[in-house]
Order: sequence, then structure tokens, then C-alpha cells
Amino acid sequence: MPPLLGDAMTSNRARLSAVLMLLIGGLFAFQTHATPVGGSKNHVTVWVPQYYGGRVYVSTFDYTVNPATFTQKSLYVGSRHCNPNSVVVQNGALYVVCNSDFGGRDVVLVYDAASLKYLKAISGVASDSKNYFTGGSLIGAVFDTHGNLWVSAYNGNDLLRIPAGRLSSSSPHIDRQVVDSPDSPAGMAIDPSNGSMWVVGQYAGGIVLNFSDATLNQAGTFLGATALNPSPDYCISNSAGPGCQNVPGLFNAPEGVAIFDGSIWVSNNGGNAPTGTIVSLDLGAGNQLVGSTYGTTVGSPFSCPGGMFAAHVGGRTATLWVNDEGYGIAGTDCGSSGADQGDQLGRVLEFLPQDLRSHQAAPTPRNFGNSGRLKTASPGFGGIFVQMD
Repeated sequence: MPPLLGDAMTSNRARLSAVLMLLIGGLFAFQTHATPVGGSKNHVTVWVPQYYGGRVYVSTFDYTVNPATFTQKSLYVGSRHCNPNSVVVQNGALYVVCNSDFGGRDVVLVYDAASLKYLKAISGVASDSKNYFTGGSLIGAVFDTHGNLWVSAYNGNDLLRIPAGRLSSSSPHIDRQVVDSPDSPAGMAIDPSNGSMWVVGQYAGGIVLNFSDATLNQAGTFLGATALNPSPDYCISNSAGPGCQNVPGLFNAPEGVAIFDGSIWVSNNGGNAPTGTIVSLDLGAGNQLVGSTYGTTVGSPFSCPGGMFAAHVGGRTATLWVNDEGYGIAGTDCGSSGADQGDQLGRVLEFLPQDLRSHQAAPTPRNFGNSGRLKTASPGFGGIFVQMD
């Protein structure tokens, strides 16, 4: 997420320009489809945090009826001093990760996922009575295979765990802190093949680490002076470091990460300037990670990609969703100035494997009914969540 600079108010002229650019210049690159994946899904729900507007938008596509229907609900979390950076849904509950960089507070709010009724807040207090959220600049969230909730703290350089057994309590406590792994962590994703965690950080311009499930969830107490600081199983970054592959220029302020089509996908957000690229990582010879860049020109289709999410349903084809806060915005600076900040900007993009593999220089997102209403906010990480059934 870029520094929050300049006037926080977006002018009407900037908003109108963004809409016109989307209508005139943004839609030509899309493929046209009736549904997100050719009609193989009955319901698709996309949860999008609107950092600037203090809202979470819930967009639902229902293909069990003909014609298909689209509904969108808005949950206002700003009244609880929340700038939502990420959302995740588990066991009927919506977890909203709030970030303090825009004047709010670092906290996780919990709502009923169906009714959007407020349930409680996870404050960040741990069993040692210290609050590990405060000042941490919370970014991402993910559930591991055990049902533990992990939250990344960008300024705190921490990964923080709320154990599954505490989530149902009225005041869930932090029970684990992973430090400097990496510095400035953002997105996280759990590898469905082995339960390991991939973490994106912005150390030295970009770094990606992988930790095994056994490493992160080993027995013991890890808080404060005894915080866990493990060695990763895999590490790749722009800058050379002990035990880490060095690939200069591969990353540019990366934010999102997802496991999709057998690869690890990372979004190059660019910080204060659009990059127009995402990166795939694959295991090559000598147990080394090999990076490939997708996209070359800003706006074709990527501008400022942030949060990513891979939706898997049974044995059906997985889809990759990318939250691009600068998509379709002329001269976007990824939200670093007041003229490029606002609610309902950019776009959440969906891809099938062939949309990326067959069009590496200029990937082609899906265009399906009401897909143009999957807007996002600028600035913000934009940790999205997608349910498909």
C-alpha cells in the first residue's frame, strides 16, 4: 500500500475522468462471457474492502435462475473507526482487517457473513496483556488449514496468530508472533498442497518467503522476547541475502499473493507509481524458484494490482481474482495523491489459466454480466475474498 499523501478528498472531475476512462478505454481488452467461468458455478460472492470509503461491498452473482441476478450489499465499518484493508470469511463469519494509516485503528472486526450484523472486535491483545495490533498497520489476513487466523502487520514486521480455539470467544487473544519474516509483510496465502504459508513483503523492494505448517504452528509460546523468527523453506527477493535467491528487478512493491494453476502469483503494486505487472513463481532446477512476469504496459490490464485471491471449488477450474486499484484510471499514481483517492474506483479482475498463460504480455480478464460493478478503492491493499459454489 503506498504512502497516504495529499488531500484525502477526490474531486468530482477526477471521479468523472475515472468513470469515462473505464467506459471508453478499459473494457476493450476483456473477453465476453455470460458467467465468471462459463456457467459452471451456481453462486459467486465477491467481498471487496473499500479502504477509502470505510465500507465492505458484497457482490453476489446467482446463476440458478434465468436470467441470472446480481445483488450488491454495502457494510459501513467507518463508524467503528475502520479503514478496511482485507476481508476473509470462515464458518459463516466475516473478518474485516482495519488499518490505522488513514486515521483509523488497527483492529479486526467480526460480522455475521449473511446478515452483516456486528459480532465483536479482535483488539490484538495477547496472553501477555500486550496489544500486538496497535501501531502495526494491519494489512492481510488468511486462515490456515487448522482454522487459525493469521494477520500481517506491515509496520510491526509481524505475522500474528489468533488460534482457532479462541475465535469463538468474546475476546479472542493473539497467541503467536512471527517477527522479521519478512520485514514489511503484506499478503499471505496458504498452499493447498501442503498447508505451508507464502508471505509477500516489501523488504528491499520485494521479497517472497515460504514457511512450512510445522514451522509456524510448532508447539511453544512465541510472544515478545520469545517471538518466533524461523528460517524459510523458500526465499526469493530483489536483493541478495543469506539463504535467499537474488533476482534484481523481479518485484516492485509487491502486495498480493495467491496459489493458482500450480504457480505462486504475486502482484507488483508499485507503491507510488503503476507497474502493470504480476509475477508467477515456479519451482525449477536445484529447488530454486523461477519467476516469470505477466503484463508489460500499464493498463493492459494491470495498473496497481494489490490483493489477490484464488478461488477453488471441488475439481472445477480455479480462477484468479486480482484487485487493481488503478485499473481504468488515467494517469493513476496508485492512490498516493488526493486526486487519485476515492471509493468505487479501479476494478476487481478475474482470470482463468488460459487468460494468463496464452497472453503473457497482455493478459485478458473475464468480462461477464455485471463484472464492471466489481469496483475497489484507492488507496488500500484490497485483500479480497471470493466464494464460489
